[in-house]
Amino acid sequence: MADLLFSVIPLGIGAAFTPSLFALQLLIVGNDPWRTKALAAFLGSAVAFGIAVTILLLGFAQLPTTESSTDLLDGVIRLVAAALLGAAAIYFFIPHPGVQSKVRASIEHRVTRATPIDFFGITFVLSIKDFSSFILIIPAMHDIAVANVDWPIKAAVTLLVFTLALSALTLPPLLRTALGNPGKELLTKIYTFTMNRQFIIMGVVFTLLTIYLVISGINSL
Repeated sequence: MADLLFSVIPLGIGAAFTPSLFALQLLIVGNDPWRTKALAAFLGSAVAFGIAVTILLLGFAQLPTTESSTDLLDGVIRLVAAALLGAAAIYFFIPHPGVQSKVRASIEHRVTRATPIDFFGITFVLSIKDFSSFILIIPAMHDIAVANVDWPIKAAVTLLVFTLALSALTLPPLLRTALGNPGKELLTKIYTFTMNRQFIIMGVVFTLLTIYLVISGINSL
């Protein structure tokens, strides 16, 4: 149980680092009314992740469970994920001011006059296109599916990973609820910080995750 948690929690946390979704939710909760729109945005992403998690779990469930600390397939999956995230990290460390400004403009444009249904669709599409999160979800679902534990435990760990992966969409509403209207200024500052440094944030996170995946992947071989 502890080994399973240790192997999937970093992946769940890493999957949450999606600046576009986080920034979108910050913009939503920074304006009134926000609750229905924030809920719709959360549900859009939750449905997208839910579909991916279900498909992956059903697929990996066909594999035999493993009691060993070594798993060739798990090692290969993690090393492939490390290679992809490492390449992405290099891209994010290269200055792309034009692309970064376009991302920000796109997010701010989407928020203007959008309805709750629009926000559901926006976050659903953004989540489906979020390759980095899915790269991390794949090894997590594999580890859960082949773990030699009972299904209730697998379900609980899956829910934990699911919750961690969606924290980018749950933290802003929690902050707004806790801080109330005075928190709008803080949320705006967090949004500005995130957008101004989104590529650097992703580069650093991807580098750390690449190191983790390389080490854990080699250990699994």
